[in-house]
Amino acid sequence: MAKRTAYKIIAAIIICVIVFFTIRCFFLSDSNEKKAVTIKYGQGVSSVAAVLKENKLIRSKKLFVVWAKISGCESKIKAGYYEFSKKDGTFKILKALKDGSQSLVKITIPEGSSVKQTADIISRKIAVNREVFINAAAKYEGYLMPETYFISPTLDEEQIIQIMRKEFDDKVTPEMYERAREIDVSMKDVIILASIIEKEAVDPKERAIIAAVFYNRLKKRIRLESCATVLYAMGVNKAKLTLEDTEFDSPYNTYRHFGLPPAPICSPGIESIKAALYPANTGSLFFVSRGNGSHFFAESLDEHIKNRREAKKIQRQKNKEAK
Repeated sequence: MAKRTAYKIIAAIIICVIVFFTIRCFFLSDSNEKKAVTIKYGQGVSSVAAVLKENKLIRSKKLFVVWAKISGCESKIKAGYYEFSKKDGTFKILKALKDGSQSLVKITIPEGSSVKQTADIISRKIAVNREVFINAAAKYEGYLMPETYFISPTLDEEQIIQIMRKEFDDKVTPEMYERAREIDVSMKDVIILASIIEKEAVDPKERAIIAAVFYNRLKKRIRLESCATVLYAMGVNKAKLTLEDTEFDSPYNTYRHFGLPPAPICSPGIESIKAALYPANTGSLFFVSRGNGSHFFAESLDEHIKNRREAKKIQRQKNKEAK
């Protein structure tokens, strides 16, 4: 009887020791401080354990892997963006990983963003490689639809690009392609022109007028002379071109070359695409900035010269008032 009691005491002690060390292994502390963890597609349980260990969310990688196998979670861990605290412990973390993350990152790509600018915006929000994104997306310049996206931070560069491409395909409707055929312009040229309109039209009301100006110049074999195309070619952003800038050697320089540039200079918004499809009914061939976001438009060179004088006068007045 005494031996049986002793065995029970020893067994109870062993169980207590196991429970104690299990708790020590499974729960690191009482801290509620959250740590963000990204689990990527294809990551195995050992790799996940390494990430958790690196972030000091679990005590033992081996114990985590063993428990994932015992609990049947090994092959059910879902990629996603998670926030855990040290207090959560292995059980709660495994359950969350099995259930899957609902956390998405909001990313807004403004109209007129180039591939490089898009890469900058996305890489600041989630862990994608900027250069990898630029290289993969270069052939899609103009076709990454500007929009607000809610993206899983586990997606790679190519997956994000395809989401943006799909948004373009969804928004550019069959009716738009039909309209392009009606005006005898390829959709590629529509997007190229829309990208220039996006950069030139500060006032949304002027998009269709600027579109008409460019179409009129194309018909008359007059160079487009768009500052936006030169800035794209130079890879800079400034308020005004110099005479030297207009001589910059590039097929995108519409001061030197007739017609449209070889590809879009940015990703235009849907309104600029519509403007390229439905230009205003005007004979204007020229426009010059008033300095307030709007433009003077002219059908003749003489009228354009007058408008340029007026624009300079307005600018001189603004400079005088600023002093």
